[in-house]
Amino acid sequence: MPIINHNGAMQIEMGSGDIKVSPGLLQLDYPCGVVVFQEYDEARPIGKWEPNDKIIAAPEETPIRMTFDKPESIDVVIWALQEAKRMMKEDTWESLLNDHRDYYHEVPK
Repeated sequence: MPIINHNGAMQIEMGSGDIKVSPGLLQLDYPCGVVVFQEYDEARPIGKWEPNDKIIAAPEETPIRMTFDKPESIDVVIWALQEAKRMMKEDTWESLLNDHRDYYHEVPK
């Protein structure tokens, strides 16, 4: 199961093609962006984006959500994902430990 409770922390295990990642908006008094994670019944090709049907999903159908009140918050998550991807491509963990790059991230205006 790709969405699990791991010692009290919810964990989404990506990489097997069985997680649907969808953008959307929450129906609130203000525009609140959301990215929802749902489990597929069967695996799909990894890295291929398939357009989703435009639907209104009930909260119980979206067990894991990332919500964004400000567009700048999305930039921080994009940066963190890009850094995680870069780190995965490093030759060794030692090279990451010796990397003294400044991890202060400024959100573009």
